[in-house]
Amino acid sequence: MKTPRSALSKVALWRKRSDEVLKSDVVASKHPGPIAPAPWAPALAQLTELSRAPLPAPGWWTPATAFFGSIETRTDPSSYHWDGMKRLGRRDAPLAIFQFTLAGWGHFQNCGQPPRRVPPGKGFFAIIPSRHRYYLPDESPGWTFGWVGIYHPYLLARISKQVAARGPLVETPPEGALTASALRLVRGAIKKDFRDRFEVELALFEFALAYERWAHQAGDSSGEGQRLLEAVRSRIVASLPSASAVDALAAEYGMSRSHFSHFFRSRTGLTPARFATEVRIHEATRLLLDTHAPVKHIADACGFANANHFCKVFRRFQHLSPAAYRQAIR
Repeated sequence: MKTPRSALSKVALWRKRSDEVLKSDVVASKHPGPIAPAPWAPALAQLTELSRAPLPAPGWWTPATAFFGSIETRTDPSSYHWDGMKRLGRRDAPLAIFQFTLAGWGHFQNCGQPPRRVPPGKGFFAIIPSRHRYYLPDESPGWTFGWVGIYHPYLLARISKQVAARGPLVETPPEGALTASALRLVRGAIKKDFRDRFEVELALFEFALAYERWAHQAGDSSGEGQRLLEAVRSRIVASLPSASAVDALAAEYGMSRSHFSHFFRSRTGLTPARFATEVRIHEATRLLLDTHAPVKHIADACGFANANHFCKVFRRFQHLSPAAYRQAIR
């Protein structure tokens, strides 16, 4: 079966863009930047050397099976400012950007909050689209960082859940598992040194798991919040196609609705109603990508009143209609 012309053009355009970021004037090997602290100097030297000769993507390197990324040095504040609500075209799929500092520093700012400095040993996740911005402030000596962009819908959902619960900023010590996994992805984006798409997917899953492990250790030393999320998730999925009401979830825990809502939010950072909707949207996303079922059938299977209601809620979470999302990722 031939791939439709429109799909070919999307993949070709994505591959072209991923190649362009590796050859742009801001790649770290193109000009000097701030000096890296001693613990970061070896990683920076290795990636900088690799970035002098990036390799083109193989034919199977697509948004659904791979990712893109680079190592950059930014020294001009007037030319480096990203707004998380202005980075996508109407038909572009949502994505997660992970960026971690190797030398110098920049700012990350969530909507309505003061900017936070991101020096070596720190990084951030930017879910696009969302209300955030990151930029090089005038007082910075420059900013050298590695970054990766991930479209994989299942991993995007898992990463987004952690960002919502823990916030976008993370610790990235040189010896940390999350740092090692991120460095592996940046190296892979530059040299394409994966045997096949399965090895790429494994590296992406290892990265997501390293992030989840970091979030677990940083914010939930007892593991109570994560256990609660998994238990409630299992109940919601098991009850489909019925939509789990907060009252029913509260009753299973022997609590009133208000008591359970406070209990759930204090341990997970999410409201139970929001989390229940997220679970149903994530299940719908899986069905959109793994099956050829019509949108109406998926809406019914995931507990939505009708296809129109499903499309409205799906767009609120994924910023595309179900049909557009399926077409963009496949």
